[in-house]
Amino acid sequence: MAALTRTDEQDAERLAEAFQATCCKSWSREQIADDKLTRYAETYLMMARAKYRPAAPGDGFGAIMLSDEQLADADRLYLEAVKYAVTFCREEDSNRFYIGCSNFSTNRAFILSIEAARLLASGNEGNSYALQMLRLASTEIKAAAKEK
Repeated sequence: MAALTRTDEQDAERLAEAFQATCCKSWSREQIADDKLTRYAETYLMMARAKYRPAAPGDGFGAIMLSDEQLADADRLYLEAVKYAVTFCREEDSNRFYIGCSNFSTNRAFILSIEAARLLASGNEGNSYALQMLRLASTEIKAAAKEK
């Protein structure tokens, strides 16, 4: 499994099982594989491999409040991915996303990241500009880290 890249066949199979066990009981595996929910769940797995699991219990500041045993539980991870995908889909369909308040030291990166997301929502024409915004955001985060 590549560390922070797209999921492999095993992940796809486990996600399909998790979707069929929860929200998509009547869907075929092909329907699940072709739906945006799967892409969202795959993205969750990418974040989890980077040690960020927003659907896991946490302190609100990025710390995951799970035991080592719970962190190692693959079934729990795949169910988190499905839960995250369904929640994200609802947010997207309602055009309402909770973001929170910016941290002063990284508020430039915060704004640049939000604008990058808006550009990505505008279609392929915005992709190159979104990438520029994300690079600027990365630079701002690194600068803020040096100031500490």
